[in-house]
Amino acid sequence: MKLCVYFLAILSSSLALPSPVQELAWEDIKGENVYIEPISNYTVDASVGGRVIGGMTVTPNSVPYQVAIYINGRSFCGGSLISRNFVLTAAHCTVSASFVELIFGAHNVQAAESTQVRVTSMNIINHGQYNPSTLLNDVALVRIPSAISLNANIQIVALAPATAGTYAGSVARLTGWGRISDAIDVISPTLGGVNLNIITNSVCASSFGNIIQSSTICTSGAGIVGACNGDSGGPLTVNGIQVGVTSFVAYRGCELGLPSGFARVSAFRSWIAANSDVSL
Repeated sequence: MKLCVYFLAILSSSLALPSPVQELAWEDIKGENVYIEPISNYTVDASVGGRVIGGMTVTPNSVPYQVAIYINGRSFCGGSLISRNFVLTAAHCTVSASFVELIFGAHNVQAAESTQVRVTSMNIINHGQYNPSTLLNDVALVRIPSAISLNANIQIVALAPATAGTYAGSVARLTGWGRISDAIDVISPTLGGVNLNIITNSVCASSFGNIIQSSTICTSGAGIVGACNGDSGGPLTVNGIQVGVTSFVAYRGCELGLPSGFARVSAFRSWIAANSDVSL
């Protein structure tokens, strides 16, 4: 199959020290994403417009484990708070990062909300076997310099255990600040969410081929719903348990009705336990 990988970000290797995100105009902050060329034929349902894709803005601070991540002061991803000391995200977000700014308790990341806590970290742990060509092991951890204080707006999400099943047939919740349409260039300032149906890996492989492995979890794009630029690294949950880390979407657009791909959290519990304070 043909694999097309694009990182939609402006990254500067010359940056040695953190610079304020506020120096950039909002439209210059780009969402990190990986795009996969589908192997199957597809059609675009032109009757469904762009609207995370097909979702809606969530109630402010109703997803207290969601974290916004600015990478090198130039690009953007999501993440999740998995302990008072660690954030879980995607390796393709942080593999080239010198530093990240973590924003906890945010709804509108473009505003200085009273609920927000902003922390800069240079302690990034990318999975040692992350492969940008195959997207295997697309997970990373960011250590928070000092333990974050929990409150009504900042909470820890539970992780799917290593013994979890496939979740195929379950309804999952994706949240993020990703683009709401292929026609819009900028990520959303406010947190959005959408309910997605988890599909079997064999069904997902009919769209993406052997890029789909046991450590992948996919959601259906039927109805034009799913992830897009800026959602990468963010959480996919089932009944409040994180089961996936947003990883990739179809190369030709987010609104094609094709599946969205995630790193399967249960497959990485041993790695998470070995590199953080979250036990198995």
